[in-house]
Amino acid sequence: MSEYGIDIALIQETFLKPNRPRACAIAGYVQLRTDRTYDRKGGTALYYSRSLHCCPIKIPPLVNMEATGCRLAMTGHRTIIIVSVYLPSPKPLLRSDLRALLALGDAVILFGDFNCKNPRWGCAIMNENGEKLDQLQDRLEFEIIAPSTATYFPHNDTYRTSILDIALTKGVALNLNYIETLNRLSSDHRPVLLKMGPPDGGRPIPLSKSPTGRKCRPRSKNRHPPLNSIPDDIRTTEQIDHAIGALTSHVRTVVKRCEREVPASSDRRKFPPDILELIRAKNKALRRASAYPTPEYRSRARALQREVKARVQEFRNESWSDLMEEITPSHKAFWRITKALKTEGIPYTPLKDRTAPSPSTTRSRIEEEVLQKTSLEPKDDLTPVSLSEVQLLVRSLKTRKAPGLDGVTWKEAEVIGIHKPGKPRDLPASYRPISLLSGLAKLFERVLKTRLSKHLFGKGLIIDEQFGFRPAHLHERTHSTRRLIRAGVPQGSALSPLLYSAYTNDIPRPSSGVQLALFADDTALFYKCRNRSTYPPSSASRGPLMS
Repeated sequence: MSEYGIDIALIQETFLKPNRPRACAIAGYVQLRTDRTYDRKGGTALYYSRSLHCCPIKIPPLVNMEATGCRLAMTGHRTIIIVSVYLPSPKPLLRSDLRALLALGDAVILFGDFNCKNPRWGCAIMNENGEKLDQLQDRLEFEIIAPSTATYFPHNDTYRTSILDIALTKGVALNLNYIETLNRLSSDHRPVLLKMGPPDGGRPIPLSKSPTGRKCRPRSKNRHPPLNSIPDDIRTTEQIDHAIGALTSHVRTVVKRCEREVPASSDRRKFPPDILELIRAKNKALRRASAYPTPEYRSRARALQREVKARVQEFRNESWSDLMEEITPSHKAFWRITKALKTEGIPYTPLKDRTAPSPSTTRSRIEEEVLQKTSLEPKDDLTPVSLSEVQLLVRSLKTRKAPGLDGVTWKEAEVIGIHKPGKPRDLPASYRPISLLSGLAKLFERVLKTRLSKHLFGKGLIIDEQFGFRPAHLHERTHSTRRLIRAGVPQGSALSPLLYSAYTNDIPRPSSGVQLALFADDTALFYKCRNRSTYPPSSASRGPLMS
């Protein structure tokens, strides 16, 4: 402790028991302990120098972990919670334990033996706890720090060494000076030395997925021995540790100078904690509504979606207002925003005809025509149209569709062109035609479709080989090749699929084992047999269909 000037030491597997309260006391340090009372072995301890402004904290109840912690007050940094953590090997890592420890303060450091193996922090293999810790990192928003060399050396030489002693940090703005394993003890776990310094301009720890161990020492100095200070003749273990530290520091310095910051593909991490928590609640509600689609769960999910959308929009508006207040010509985003604001928008063709008849005139014409048609005696046995049926169909219409002419000619549409981004504006092919149909025409087609479907399918007038545009028929999504169409039914009409099925219903049905399958306008002929000698069918069986 005195050789390395340790300020805080975190110990696991102390084997201490409550009947010896003063065991392993160290002069000049305050000892904090959490002894295992229900079984032998185990236990955690924490020693902090009496010169530090530290005090013990109460650890919340944990299921599988054992922990001892203190609160450290530092100049130039908010209070840090430091916890010695031990997870016994057979027990699984629980999210509830980790979340309870990380919630002890705004800045938390968890050191210890987590018994989590993962190649991300240098282990040869991955165990279940290591995989779960990796998954929980983004959810609980913590960082992992690990040394570059093994911390666990099994007494049995046939077992692999591993890095089990790591640290988890959350909200800590201290600079990581270095972290290394000290080969100074004969136990299976080597001590790990972590040196951290005060924040430099508020920058967070530059993490590269490296871990910690059992000893923590916040220091103000951030200097390492230069690379040229390594002696040519290394004889003692101190010289070996000195050389390893110098080489590690040099490599990390070179990597840091060469790396560049890559912007994230999403700005979700820039959201405040309340929005992130709201997004997590929304995603959880959506998963629940998908698994159990009850009205209550679906309503809850939709409500959270609306709340997230409103809160995100509010946050972005506030961020934009703040940016506009503080932006100056020296701001790095000044010219980019200026260019965006000066760029002219894409002129789209208006969706509404300004010369269309007034709503009152159109309403009067519709009323006259409807009264005229409904006053006539019915000439067929179709079911009369009821008010409730029309109301139901009106509610089912898509409300975000642009209106058509409604003059009211049923199949007359207003066609406008939407410019395709990146295409020259002087070419007709650069525009996507959009047909705006009459809303009343759509309503009339739906009424007629209900009766026509009942007549055709109720009397079996559509052959069973037609799988397209009909209920209770399984099919796979397929795409036909492109061909020039010279005749057909109106595109976008609710009646078109049904009319096409009725028109092509008299397609010849082959015989002699040849099967027919239709999906909309795609036709397939297939033949199956048990004996290859009877395949393919004779030309006689193909003749009637091909003629």
